[in-house]
Formats: sequence, C-alpha cells, structure tokens
Amino acid sequence: MLIRPIRATGMSTRLFGTDGVRGTPGEPPLDERTLARLGAAVVRMHSGAGASVQVLIGRDTRESGEWITAQLARGIESETGSVTDGGLLSTPAVAFLTRDGEFDAGIVVSASHNPFRDNGVKVITGDGEKADDDLEARITALVTDETWAVPDTPVPSVESIAFSESYIAHTSRILNGVTVPADLRIAIDCANGATSQLAPAVLRGLGLDPIVLHDRPDGRNINLDCGSTHPEHLARVVVEQGCRLGAAFDGDGDRVVFVDHRGTLVNGDAVLLIAARRLAAAGRLPREAVVATVMSNIGLEHALRADGIAVHRCSVGDRLVWAEMNRRGIALGGEQSGHTIFADHLATGDGLATTLVIVRAVIETGRELADLAADLVPLPQVLVNVRVRQRTALAKLLEVSRLIKKAERDLVGKGRVLVRYSGTEPLLRIMIEGPDQEAIQRLAETIAARVRVDLGEGAS
Repeated sequence: MLIRPIRATGMSTRLFGTDGVRGTPGEPPLDERTLARLGAAVVRMHSGAGASVQVLIGRDTRESGEWITAQLARGIESETGSVTDGGLLSTPAVAFLTRDGEFDAGIVVSASHNPFRDNGVKVITGDGEKADDDLEARITALVTDETWAVPDTPVPSVESIAFSESYIAHTSRILNGVTVPADLRIAIDCANGATSQLAPAVLRGLGLDPIVLHDRPDGRNINLDCGSTHPEHLARVVVEQGCRLGAAFDGDGDRVVFVDHRGTLVNGDAVLLIAARRLAAAGRLPREAVVATVMSNIGLEHALRADGIAVHRCSVGDRLVWAEMNRRGIALGGEQSGHTIFADHLATGDGLATTLVIVRAVIETGRELADLAADLVPLPQVLVNVRVRQRTALAKLLEVSRLIKKAERDLVGKGRVLVRYSGTEPLLRIMIEGPDQEAIQRLAETIAARVRVDLGEGAS
C-alpha cells in the first residue's frame, strides 16, 4: 500500500470518533505529524510519575499497521516513553496485557470492521479500559496545541515481543471444569484479522478442532467479504459440515456474531439474552440488569423482562457500554453488533471470550444455540446506511427532520425511530423498528432518499 506522507499545517479539533481515531493512512489524522504528536500526547498524560512511561502497541493485519506503529513510536520515544511492539494482537489482548503487565498505557492500531484502506488508533488506559471522553479530550487538546512539537528524528528501533500466552491462559479459563465433547464441531471466521492465529490456537488448546475460515491475512484482505459483517460464507460452511455453531470475528477481535446449526444469524442481542440468563441463574448478575445500546431491539427488553432482568440503554460504542456498566455496578453489557463485555473478564468487548461463553452454554445445557436464542423475538427492524459527504446537524435539514418526525408519529407507542451519524465511518444510520416490516422499510427508504439528496456524496 502506497502511503502518501502529508505534512499538515493545522488539525481539526475533532480527533476521536466512537471507537478511537479513524482515517486513511498518510492523511490527517493518520499523517506522520499527527501520529507522532498522538504518541507523545499519550506519554504526556502519564509523565507525572517521573519514570519512563511504558507503552504497549498491538495491531491488526492491515498493511499500514507497521508504518503507523513506527510513527506513534517516534512520538512516544521523543518524550519519556518506551515502546514494546506486541505485533499482531487483538484489541482485548492489548487491553488485558496492558492491565496485567507492566504497562502504563496501550495502543491498538486497527480500524476494526472497516476495509483495509482505513486504519485507526485506540488508546487503552493502564487499567485496560478504552480511553473515555475526558481522556480523549485531554489528548486532543495536546495534539492540537501548536506551542510544542515532536523533534524531527528518525523512527526508533522498537523492542518486539510476542507474548499472548498470558491472555490465552486468562481467556481459556472460561471453559474451566467443562468437558468438551469429542463430536462438538464448530466453525470460526477470523476475518483475516487479528484473531487469525489467536482464535484457532485457543480453541485447539481447549480440545476443540474448529473449521477455520479466512485466517490467511495478506495485508489487504481483512474483513473482505468475511468476518462479523459478512457471515454468509460461515453460515454455508456450518450447514454443509454439520457444525453445532459458527463464530465470525471482526478485524480486531473485539466483537463476534454467531450462526446456529441451521445457518441462522445470532447477533449480540441474543448473546446478551443467553449470557444474562446464565449469569442470573448462577447468582452472578448483580442488580439483575444488563446494559445495551440504543440499537438493541426492543425484543431483548421483552425477553429479559420476563425473567425479571432490566435493560439499561446507552449510546453506541462498547466503551460507553462499559462506562454505563461501571456507573450502575452491572456485570454484563453489549451491543447488537457483537461487542459483549463481561466485567469479570475485561473492560472491553472480546469476541474470543464471548465464543467460549456460548460454547460453554451449548455444552452445559445440551441445547442448540438456536434453542437458547429462541426466546428473543425481535420486533421487525430495518437499518439503512447512507454514505454522506459531511455531518450536517439533522435539525438543519428541514425536509429530513420532517420525514423523521412523521415516521415517529406513525410509530408512536408501536416502535422506534433512531437516526444518527456513525462515529467511525462517513455514514448516516437510519434504524426503524415497528410491527410491519414493509411499512418500516418504506419509512426508512423515504428518509434515506432525502438524505441522499441533501448529503449524498454526489449532492451539491
């Protein structure tokens, strides 16, 4: 991949999105200058201790990952920082190793489920948590402060260590005490991403022999028609090979979606239902509640309410799910897209850990995944994504606002309308739930058509 170095003369005050910094390598905010300043800013956030600040960097399989790591390292080592290159590591692995190792901070170089041309940077605190709004704001203030500069020095040589063994041991404990049946067949889709070596190693170490798909990254095939956003191939393999279930990870391994033995998609809402019920039965669901986002189907609320379990909602993003879990003292939370957070495991979503939780549920209950998820009866839901050229406040788009309000009136007491900009891609997401699939599809497409007129990439 050819990365065009651009020396920016100024930077936007918006640096972080829903899940870290995202962009095109070589262009702001992923240009050499901004990346070096970002690395230096992470060190400055910890420099009060006086000693050298230890930073772990892990990355997914995108071909731009090593280049971005090098620019971050230049900024880190221009301050009092020391960099350890963990190489190919999933986001949850970096979070665990940062928390349980001798690191003050961690950085993940990844754009999650995005195509290979995109990349990004996620900052992990010494507690293994994704940076919150306050830390992101302070880092942004430093990066955009033009009163200081990173010296124009060569990229340093960085110590590279492969040390995922402790994360593997920590995650594998989820199946402690469980005998894995010899005939339990599962399939996994590694998205040609960060779990390509990690997930098969963990599962084989636990006595499973998974059928492994898309585990041969070449720098450009991450998430390419595979992984959590494209589970179709996995579904076919599960049915053809007679597997009990399949698991599809995203590029950085912090989310997973499943397919059951019939090839039917089992999303994050169903995972929350299954996990919540099992934790409650074991007396391990404090406050009898879970956290979900505004994108979760109202069917999840109905199913859990029948078990006396409440659902608290928050905005989209697994770090916001974790913040709400922390605030309320809740042990389980997640997103429909496949991020699931178990407080007794990590403060981030972990696709591999979630897979082991589901495998354990199937083994211990003797039931198919389809049966475990059957009580989730989702209200018909549509999600239409519109690519936009800019993020104009919806209130300023008078016709779009009128159509949204009309949809809300049509569905009052019967459904939901949620229209929001993506925090990681140039998209406006239109989600509508209601009792009639065709009717809500028409409403969503009507809104989307007007958005394309006002904000579409071809609009003037």
